[in-house]
Amino acid sequence: MNKAFIKGGLIVGLVVLMASCATAPPMAPFTPQNLNSKVSSGDYVAKADNFVVVFDGSSSMAAPYEGSLNTGNSKFAVAKDLVDRMNKTMPALPIQGGMNVFGPGKKPVRTVYGMTDYTQDGLAQALGSVTTPDGTTPIGLGLSDAGTMLKDSSGDIAIIVFGDGEENTTMVGALDEANKLKEQFGDRACLYTVFVGNTDKGRKMMMDIAETSACGMVTSADELASADAMAAFVEKVFLKKAPAKPMAKPAPMPLPQPKISWILSGVNFDFGKSVVRPDAKQTLQSDIKILKENPQIRVEVQGHTDDIGTAEYNMGLSDRRAKAIKDYLISQGIAANRLTARGYGEDRPRFPNDTEANRAKNRRVELVPMN
Repeated sequence: MNKAFIKGGLIVGLVVLMASCATAPPMAPFTPQNLNSKVSSGDYVAKADNFVVVFDGSSSMAAPYEGSLNTGNSKFAVAKDLVDRMNKTMPALPIQGGMNVFGPGKKPVRTVYGMTDYTQDGLAQALGSVTTPDGTTPIGLGLSDAGTMLKDSSGDIAIIVFGDGEENTTMVGALDEANKLKEQFGDRACLYTVFVGNTDKGRKMMMDIAETSACGMVTSADELASADAMAAFVEKVFLKKAPAKPMAKPAPMPLPQPKISWILSGVNFDFGKSVVRPDAKQTLQSDIKILKENPQIRVEVQGHTDDIGTAEYNMGLSDRRAKAIKDYLISQGIAANRLTARGYGEDRPRFPNDTEANRAKNRRVELVPMN
């Protein structure tokens, strides 16, 4: 008797469903926002590494939806449309995806997609295979199956439940299973619920499920009615701001080149002479050290004289003084190709040639950097 009653009820329910489908108005048009540019620009990256859609395909979803989105259609049809809208809005992401359905058929829950590399076409085909609401509403089994699907996953997880929250079997309680997911995955998992129902009790159930995870949230079909709202939902669930790029370190300032334009005051020459004196060699040691520490520097060794004597004589004397310093530098390990010797005679005095002291200062050698 009971079996006959149940069978008859199912037949009546099926007839009602067929009638409602026959008169249901077409779904509202939907043009998704393009979120791909946010990812391709590098401004956003995937927030979740894995996701599972938990879909309510139970008989309670056959009832008409009383909200404002796609009014006149069944809750089942509205929920399928919402998953389709979410799928069309999702950008291409390196993410693992899956979907299960609880309620319909001989099995109280079945996996229809994944876990696999997510594609829009893959999830759309899976959604298309869910055709008829049927059976009880074991939300807990849907959540438990999501945990099984994700058991080998790594990284962050989004679990999105679409349904009316009208749990009518407690063999596996929905809130118990939601808390088990929290224990299983910790803060890696966020539970999101989309309420597609008509009762306050169902809304509270969906809210309670979402609140088992600190990062979850509850929303509803009507709240996701616009393309902007769906885009915001997808962004909340699947995307996050990319970490700030480290500021490029400024190029290091070039090390200041050592000043190599010395008047070798301790390398003054005796009158009419071009011999490097012992005290001059001692003074040259600091210059030799700088040259050895900076092998890239090339210098011109410039010889000079006072104004005593003919210009021709002084030019030759300055050449000999420059060459004497060059030869000494070479003997101390400075490469010859880094040195050029040149005399300037009496043409470039540093001091007026008006006293013997000033003339002695003009009998000098300078090292000048060469480009």
